[in-house]
Amino acid sequence: MKNRILIIAAAVLVAAAAVFTLISQISLRKELKSQRDIVSRFMDQTRDDLGFLNESQEVVKQNTSQVRQYLNLPTLSFPERADENSDKDETVNVSSFEIAAYDAASYLNDYNIKFDQICWFNDFFNSREFSDFLKVNSLTLKKRSDLKKELSDGNGRVYFAMNFKGDQKRVVIKPGLSDKEKSFTEADAGCFDYLHTEMERQNAIYRTVALNNTQLAGIYRDPGLKTMIREKNLYWGSTSYKGENLTVPLMRMDGTVLALLATVSENTGFRLNRQNFSSIGELNQGLVTFLQTSDLRTGAEILDDMVLEELEGLMQDPAFNAHLAKLGFSVKKGSREDNDYIYYDIYKGDGELAGAYALQKEFGEVYLMDKDDIPVRSLKTFAPNHEMTFSFQAEDKTDGENLNFEIPSGSETFLMIGSHEHNADTMILVHCDSITEEIKMLSIPRDLYYNGLKINSIYRNYGPERLVSELSAITGLNISKYVAIDMYAFIDVINLLGGIDVELDEPLIDPTYKVRENGKWSTLYYPAGEHHLDGIAALRITRSRHTSSDFERAVRQQKVIAALRDSLSSMDLTDIARIYDFMQIAGKYLNTNLNTSEMVRYFMVYKDYNINGQNVLNTDNVLYATYTNLYRLSEEDQAKALEDPGFYKGGWIVLPKNNDWGQIKMFIQSVMTSS
Repeated sequence: MKNRILIIAAAVLVAAAAVFTLISQISLRKELKSQRDIVSRFMDQTRDDLGFLNESQEVVKQNTSQVRQYLNLPTLSFPERADENSDKDETVNVSSFEIAAYDAASYLNDYNIKFDQICWFNDFFNSREFSDFLKVNSLTLKKRSDLKKELSDGNGRVYFAMNFKGDQKRVVIKPGLSDKEKSFTEADAGCFDYLHTEMERQNAIYRTVALNNTQLAGIYRDPGLKTMIREKNLYWGSTSYKGENLTVPLMRMDGTVLALLATVSENTGFRLNRQNFSSIGELNQGLVTFLQTSDLRTGAEILDDMVLEELEGLMQDPAFNAHLAKLGFSVKKGSREDNDYIYYDIYKGDGELAGAYALQKEFGEVYLMDKDDIPVRSLKTFAPNHEMTFSFQAEDKTDGENLNFEIPSGSETFLMIGSHEHNADTMILVHCDSITEEIKMLSIPRDLYYNGLKINSIYRNYGPERLVSELSAITGLNISKYVAIDMYAFIDVINLLGGIDVELDEPLIDPTYKVRENGKWSTLYYPAGEHHLDGIAALRITRSRHTSSDFERAVRQQKVIAALRDSLSSMDLTDIARIYDFMQIAGKYLNTNLNTSEMVRYFMVYKDYNINGQNVLNTDNVLYATYTNLYRLSEEDQAKALEDPGFYKGGWIVLPKNNDWGQIKMFIQSVMTSS
């Protein structure tokens, strides 16, 4: 009985313990679940907070970078967070040391190739025979670059230019007074025979030119020419030299050049403008004929006279007079004049002066004036799209040689800006190298995103000087001079030149660009080939973009600039006078930090340079395209954003690949400053 009681008591205790254990486990599980929920909520909140901190850090990094760029401080290096889930084979995990080692090996190969070329080139000049040749002829070997040298005398005359052709291991020798060149693989007997023969030929030319210079200088003392020049209200200007050749300018009383007389090395003769003469006597007779048969007016005077002729014809036109009568106006025959304007007055019915059409004499522009002779508006502002044309096309029977300017040392880079509604629609860098006598152009895309702005908006917000400064920093080029022209003024400048000739490599068809010709609307279309374009047509091919890439559009723009240069160079100009007059007229359409004299000077210096290379900064070389609200995101976040139909991508922009602005400088150096 006692044992049974003990057994029952033990069973009760075991049952009680089991119940207590079960209750405890249930309670513990509830507590664990509650804790897990708390931890889960904490982790979710932490992830959100970390994501926010991540985004904030990116903004801080970007803002700090921009601020430090503005302050010209070095870029800060922020530590990158390791990604445990990233693929170890991805490029991002390759050490910078390993990448540098690969690039260094490639650089070493190029370095050794160029080093071998330089050594071979220098060995060409190290022979005893070459030293003797220099000594006998009193020449100095000057280094222009590692692979370019020249032989010149104590007076600075360049007798020979020598360039190395690395692919053939040949030295190309070009005489200073000849376009012909010859190449040699070594400084052998044939090479020195050629050098001696060319030295004798060039020295003979220099002796003849010196004699011709003396004869030309005597033209100041010719009594017959003195009398004729005085009667024509002209005078002799000061002499100058271009190399060995003497130049004598014949001037108008307003200080512009009418004609240039010069000696010529190429044919050891003389030149009046572009006409050659074999003797001083023939030159004198040619000058007399020129003065008797040429129009001696300035380009501005010719333009004024033609505009006046058109105005006078308008005042006598029955239809125009009927239009005036309908408005209660009338005109009287004749005009009046003051220092600035020539007026054609308009009267009311009672005979009171109502206003006038007035020609501004300096620029040849017509204004509508009020009754007090105050300009109201330019007549061109009343024309559709500000496109005003006259029935005449300026002609000049004379032609001439250009006044010579000393070529500036080194290189110059100009910024050409085509603007529309205060935006820089087109930006082209024009790099002129006085060593190679080449011009290279590079188009900058207006969507280039720099310091938080599209590059073209800098022109609108801060002006051309700031744009020049920013582009200098971006490209590494020393840019200080700019020329900006509005699209409507662009039309007038082309028309002033009588149009330009442009060759299109591909047909240009733009169904979104409707044009009106002879009263009918049609689709913009220019077939491939040569085209003579007036101002409106030139503007069309530079602005059309719908069916062609920005690259093709930029190339067309560069072709137009080249054609402008060629058209101005080939105009039937009376030497520098007409060029100066044209620059004065064209200057009023331009926004530039160059005055008229500087524009003429640079044009005269670079007008005969070869245009070598039309380049565009684009996604085919060092840029990539994206949107303003995408480029700061990771690739994963970009993919997610693009899948979201409500995500606003922002504006279209282009940036340097890998966001490495140094790539732009390297690319520009390779295409703009290399020979």
